[in-house]
Amino acid sequence: MKIYGGNGHRVKNSGRNSASERTAYTGRDNIKKPDNGHNNIELQNNSRSVPQKKGSAGKAFLTVFLVIAFIVGGAYAYWKITTKPPEVDTQGGNENGQTDNKDTTPNVVDTPTREIGRYYTILVVGKDQIQSNTDTIMVARYDAVEHKVNVVSIPRDTLVNVSWPLKKINTIYFRDNGGIEALMDGVKDILGFRPDSYVVVDTNIFEKVIDTLGGVYFDVPVDMNYDDPEQNLSIHIPKGYQWLNGENALKVFRYREGYAMADIDRLEVQHNLIKACAEQMLKLNNIDKLLAAAKIVSDNAETNLTYGNLQWYAQEFLKMSMENISIVTIPANYSCSVRNVSYVSINVDEWIAMVNESLNPLKQPIKPEDCNILYQITPDASYDPVPENYAVTNGGEVAGGLNSFFKGKR
Repeated sequence: MKIYGGNGHRVKNSGRNSASERTAYTGRDNIKKPDNGHNNIELQNNSRSVPQKKGSAGKAFLTVFLVIAFIVGGAYAYWKITTKPPEVDTQGGNENGQTDNKDTTPNVVDTPTREIGRYYTILVVGKDQIQSNTDTIMVARYDAVEHKVNVVSIPRDTLVNVSWPLKKINTIYFRDNGGIEALMDGVKDILGFRPDSYVVVDTNIFEKVIDTLGGVYFDVPVDMNYDDPEQNLSIHIPKGYQWLNGENALKVFRYREGYAMADIDRLEVQHNLIKACAEQMLKLNNIDKLLAAAKIVSDNAETNLTYGNLQWYAQEFLKMSMENISIVTIPANYSCSVRNVSYVSINVDEWIAMVNESLNPLKQPIKPEDCNILYQITPDASYDPVPENYAVTNGGEVAGGLNSFFKGKR
């Protein structure tokens, strides 16, 4: 049997009768030898009770506490520094959106054109990459004083005053010399002001965000069955209340074939789905999930918002209630047709009233002449456009002329 702490050999009895004495003697002998006894020394050191100086445990605790406080404080400081509202446009004024005024909460600074720090407007765009158009267009205004948000959907077939034949708002982004700046200009023609910010997302981002939020419970209004091999799209979701992951939520969001009014009915379902997500997140009150979703948007979307801006929106979202979230569709003639091509013709008076009540961030009310809205005066039953039935709110001409409209099948 090997005795640890010895030299690996049995030690003969040298006259000491006690085993403990033998062990003690052997240990003392090994300590004197520089090449032996290492393990024994190790055991003795480990078993030896080392007296601590008075207060050393308290000092250790204090050190750990200070380190944690430093980390938490640093994270909080970083949050405070990076989390800030987006800059806003005074639509011709000289002021920039950020303010150093610390006297009021929230920070609201009065300027000749708008209250900086109260209203924030944003254009949200969803891309349909297969068909090369913008499938979803929404404009939102957030009120940082009342903690309210108003969202208005602009249908993708909305008639706009552009020179090319297919005069639909969803054609602007993907055209040559198009992109987000061109679309922002097109939206300004309808709104009478340019939104402060924009976010352009694709289908992958939508899926990731929904999955990050934990999916959503939603009452699917109809049996959804649709297959489109060209788009690699297969939708088979039964009617009824159910949990949807990101993939299926996107399918519900995109589905339109089984509705009586196609895009218009789809917009209503989209609004309800967005509200279901909002209600679920407000109940959970989970800022971490919202920040994770904000990071996905920041890393993958086309936007002029910083991650700090998106953090701010996430923080502000949790201050709202469902009663303060409004999502509607632009008032219009949804059954408009020009040369057998479907359009949505804006009802100008109703629309301008909605803009000023729900979307306008400026002090000055928007007037029809501030917009460049092309619309039908009455539904047009003829194939070729009748000149007296078309008007532009700013008094201008139809871009490209009436004959520039795309000619569909008779």
